[in-house]
Amino acid sequence: MQTLNSIGVISKVSTNKIVIEIPDTNKINYNFHGDLYICEGINSFVTIYKSLHQKFIYQIINLAELEKPFDNVEEESKFYNKAYFEAIPIGEIKGDNFKFGLSKFPMIGNDVYLTDFLDMDLIFKIEDNIPALTLGLLASHEYYSPKFSLDKLLSNHMCVLGNTGSGKSTTVRKLLNEIILTAEEFSLDINSANFIIFDVHDEYDNLPDKASTITDVLKDISIPLDTLSPDDWINLVQPASAVQLPILMNGLRLANLIENNEASFCDWVKAYCALELYNNVHTEVVGKRTKIVSLLQNITDPTIKSILTRYSSQYGNFQGYDEQVFIDAIKSFIRNKSTYHYEDCSELILSLLESSNSKVSQLKNLELGIEMTFLFEESKGNSQVRSYCSTLMTRISNLIASYSKSMFDNDQQKINNFNQVCKFDKGFTLFKVASLENKDLLFFTSYVLKIIYNNQKEQRSRNNKQVNSLYHFIFDEAHKYITESDNDFYNSIKIFEQIAKEGRKFGIFMFLASQRPGELSKTVLSQCNNFILHRIRSNVDLEQMRRSIPYISDSQLQRISYLITGSALLVGEAFSVPMEIIIKGEDYGYPSSTLLPSNVWGAFSKETD
Repeated sequence: MQTLNSIGVISKVSTNKIVIEIPDTNKINYNFHGDLYICEGINSFVTIYKSLHQKFIYQIINLAELEKPFDNVEEESKFYNKAYFEAIPIGEIKGDNFKFGLSKFPMIGNDVYLTDFLDMDLIFKIEDNIPALTLGLLASHEYYSPKFSLDKLLSNHMCVLGNTGSGKSTTVRKLLNEIILTAEEFSLDINSANFIIFDVHDEYDNLPDKASTITDVLKDISIPLDTLSPDDWINLVQPASAVQLPILMNGLRLANLIENNEASFCDWVKAYCALELYNNVHTEVVGKRTKIVSLLQNITDPTIKSILTRYSSQYGNFQGYDEQVFIDAIKSFIRNKSTYHYEDCSELILSLLESSNSKVSQLKNLELGIEMTFLFEESKGNSQVRSYCSTLMTRISNLIASYSKSMFDNDQQKINNFNQVCKFDKGFTLFKVASLENKDLLFFTSYVLKIIYNNQKEQRSRNNKQVNSLYHFIFDEAHKYITESDNDFYNSIKIFEQIAKEGRKFGIFMFLASQRPGELSKTVLSQCNNFILHRIRSNVDLEQMRRSIPYISDSQLQRISYLITGSALLVGEAFSVPMEIIIKGEDYGYPSSTLLPSNVWGAFSKETD
């Protein structure tokens, strides 16, 4: 490019930016070899020539105008205005190759040019035979639509972040449809892809039927409870304290024992607890009697039923020899039903608990198992255990009421439907989870993620550390459930953090869409390598992004707060340079469009007339 097309010269150089002195702002736009070059200011790319075969590429981030003294002393005015542009380093071109980042830097006095079209092609170069897609136009060069390698985009964890109304959901839908179009263009089988979408707002069901399976979690499928691991139960039940967690675990083990033993198991355990209460708990005697009677009232032993009638409801005690009769009757009952003496039952129950697992097939059995756990604790004198676990029992009761006939229904057909869906026969498997609360979202998403993770681990061990399938999980509104854990005793999102750190080698990648990055797990966010950033204005969210995204500069971070709806900053491994683009998502924005009062109220008025 000829020197006369230079827009200015470098007046200051540092490692993170340069200052360009612009002598005449009227001459920064020009025609060269028939192409019109226009400086659009901020975000425009500029070039500094190191040699014929090496060039430095910078991007303008700031414009300023300062007064400078005239050199010509005959002029009446002693000052004139001169423009200055600040630009940050992007990369360098050597021969026909562009590389992000600079190994050397330009010198003061070097001429600066607008980046020509050939160099723009090198910056965004994608080989012809490489599957690639596009999302929109460069904000600073609306004639230029950069392409991105499908392989680089989908071989890293990714985030799409942006406040509500900024275009985040439209971008996700645009991206998914571009993936389908790219697969068709390059004759790839889209049904070999495994995109698993958790749709929180019913916004992603416009995918082609031939490439997608849509499942309503509460209507179409049922999860077999006996497939849940202890971590799954923790995520489902959400025990709130150090007391509730061991109660839940022991309740699961007891529920497993109840399901795998004859009915008499519960009877002799209740009898044992009743005698333990009588012998060891020295609380208010009438209240103690009430608990003992409630434990024994359904036991069919005639001796126990007879002696209970002489257990004084007024004084909470026995008269004369009745107490010994009561004790002997219970010991005899325990001996007959368990074949063990009363004195050996404590050790026996501990041994049974150690040998049992957390496999439970019905929620009501878990409730019964926890009730028995309470009895054991109360028989040891822990009279406060029920009050400490009141929220735990409320949660379990709510699960029984909400999901016994839906997500945890024992209907074999719905269980078969779930197993069929988990074969992931089509490219996109969409779970409609709009009806799930945040805690239930955490359970369901982590449960499905763990299924795939375990399958991929098994496949990798069989195939000499190679996997032959890839999975991409799309977590919509991820801030609702992939949050920073505040529990000191367990980490409810550890499967997400494990996948964030290790998922690549097992062929599992996460795609998080969120409007509150400040609430996302810091571990998960820090492991993402591709970011599509829409408008975000919260200082908390911006600060979290500053800490978690290594590719972003302070000027770009400030710019995010003022992005218009539909525009986004793209940074990460899949993007040759950080770039601001305008998403071409007109065809995909309707599910997220804002309802306008003037339209809704007008429509309502017409209906009522």
